[in-house]
This record gives sequence, C-alpha cells and structure tokens, in this order.
Amino acid sequence: MFKLGYRFVDIAFENRFVFHFAFDKAYRIYNGGVILFVKELCEKLGVNFFLLEINAPEEAKRAGMSVEAYSRKKRYDFFESLGCDKIATAHNKSDNAETLIFRLARGTGLNGACCIAPVRDNIIRPLIEISSDEIRAYCDKNGIAYRVDSTNSENIYSRNLIRNVILKELEKVNSAYEDNLNSFIESAREDNEYLSSVSKDAYSECLSENSLVVRLLKQYPDAICKRIILEYFSDNGIKLDRIHLDEIFSKLDGCKVQISAESYAVISGGVLRYACLDGKKTVYNYEKEILNKFEFSSKDVDFYCDCDRINGSVIIRERQEGDSIRPCGRGCTKSLKKLFNEYSVPIEKRSANIVIADSCGIIGIVGLCCDERVKVTEDTHRVFTLKTIMEDSK
Repeated sequence: MFKLGYRFVDIAFENRFVFHFAFDKAYRIYNGGVILFVKELCEKLGVNFFLLEINAPEEAKRAGMSVEAYSRKKRYDFFESLGCDKIATAHNKSDNAETLIFRLARGTGLNGACCIAPVRDNIIRPLIEISSDEIRAYCDKNGIAYRVDSTNSENIYSRNLIRNVILKELEKVNSAYEDNLNSFIESAREDNEYLSSVSKDAYSECLSENSLVVRLLKQYPDAICKRIILEYFSDNGIKLDRIHLDEIFSKLDGCKVQISAESYAVISGGVLRYACLDGKKTVYNYEKEILNKFEFSSKDVDFYCDCDRINGSVIIRERQEGDSIRPCGRGCTKSLKKLFNEYSVPIEKRSANIVIADSCGIIGIVGLCCDERVKVTEDTHRVFTLKTIMEDSK
C-alpha cells in the first residue's frame, strides 16, 4: 500500500514470495524509519528480509529514464534476482482507477486500458480487487500498523494530482466511480484478450518471409489489422506509438514511413516490411570483365555497357547528393532518388556501392540500368560487365 518513492523495501518469504513496500527518504527518520518498521515486522512474522536501496533521481538521470520508470525497473530486477516462485505486489483497486485516468489523459488504446493485471507471468496482485480505503480500514480495525508515503499529499506528481484532485471531483459525480472504473477495466481486459487471440491467428496468415502481405492484411477489420501491424513491428524489436501506427495504416497502398532515425516501415510491391538503417554500409564486391558480343550473349551479369564509350577509369561508389542519370531508352533524366523509388530499391541498398561512374559522370546503377551515353548498340564491339560476387560463391 506504499506508493512509489525514492527508495523501497522488499520482503521475501522463504525465498518464494516477495512483497514490496515503497517509501521516500523521509521515512529514514519518520517514526524510527520504514526500514526498521518492515524489518521488525519480518522478524515478528518469522520471514526473511531483503533490502535494496537506490538513489533513483540520480541513477534515473544517468540512465536517461524517468524516476518512476527507472525505479520500477530496478524494483522488478531485484525481485527476479531473489529467485522467487511468485512476486506479490500491493497494487489495489484504487491504483487501478488512478492508472486508468493517468493513461487516458496521456493517450492509450484498449491494451493500455487494461491497466494493472491481477496476474502477469510470476507476478500476482492479491489486493487488486480491494480499495486503499478498505485496506486502511481493515488495518485500523485490527490494530495493524502501517506507514503512509509523506509525498502522497504533494500534487506536483501526476498520480498524486489525479488521486487528490481529479478523483475527488469524480466522487462528487458518482460515489461508486472507483467500482465503475474497475468494471470498465475488466471489460477492456476481456475484449482485449479476445481481439488478441483473433489477431494472433490473422498475423500468422498475413506473415510471409518476415513481411506482411498487404492484400491479406486488408481483409481484416481495422482493429485486427492494426494489431497485426503492432505485433509485426514488436517481433522486429520496435514498439510503435499511435502516431506511427495510424500513419502506416493509412498508407497501406504504398509508402515509406520513418519511425526513428534508423527504422522505417516500407510498403512496396504488395508487402509491408520493416527496414533498419543501423549506420552500417553494405559493401558489394564485383567481378569486372570486358567481353566481345559473342561472349557477352551467354553471360549472366548485373550490369553491362559499351566499353569503348567509357571515359577514363570506372569507379563504383555510393550515391551522392545531386546524382542523376539518363536511363537508356527513356528519353529523360532522373535523380537517383526518383529512380530508386520507381524500381522499389530497398532503402537498405540505396546507400550501398551500386553507383557506377567514369570521369564524365554516372554510367549506370548495378542491377537497374545504364546511362544513354554508354548503352550497347549494333556498333558495340566490346562490352564492359559487372557481376556481383556473393559470399557463398567465393
């Protein structure tokens, strides 16, 4: 029943069950300190006592996390380190009501509206159906001592503002607001479980070679379609937010959506796939040959052009700003960006060494085309060719 503070105490029952109590540093001097309070309670009950203290504000800042998120992570990491069969937390019905309002205010979907689950893996919440008022009333009636976090009255924290102000106003609307909010949470959980089971089967049907087949994806209702997209990116280590999910969903006919500095959703060729530009450049190795027309006709190559129309030396490089080409037979000049879009070149490959140039400019793109200036004609005698050397062919 203790809210998240700067430090916390955890009690383990014979290394099998862990109960946690959070507190702030004021408790170190308040009423003998919460550590002593919990330690003496453990001794009285004959259970093992384990203590972990952290300076959450400083450590969270170094980790680039909020104090609440960092404290939660450290708390559960500590629980797991004790090797317990079950971890029991003191979350209650009032916490669930606060969590729902908090998430709705910040923006959430049906999954987020499920709030604090009664059971999650080896974590159990035995008090989740009891309000904080009922817990305190029981303790008072039965002479059970407890502590209240001194920061609970400070409305500078979002959850305290919800608890002390917003929920008090809701009580004026309906005194049963807490029960009603929890009833909604239970309904959300039931609906979410059903939709998750349906989307799981649909996901398997739409998945092909680590891409989602858009035609199959579109046959499902919007709610299922979006869940499939979320699960696909989750499987690829990306947690989509609502903004990116909606953008991807609205552009299933074809687009490229940047999710982060390195992550993209690419819809092209009838499939939706995840692409990652992790800063590593793809470098291809090529085998160069100069052939006559008769030799060339029986060769399988990735690029060819009229060798005698090349000016100076040939270099193979990455794309540069302002690069353009006049694709043979097209009668127009195109930027490489437009050309790559036309041919649906994967964005991971666009920064690789696939641009071929001589001293006068670009003469071709490996696997796509050659420039009008160096195209093979009836007058061609020698053909310059490139063949990509695959790793398994060396």
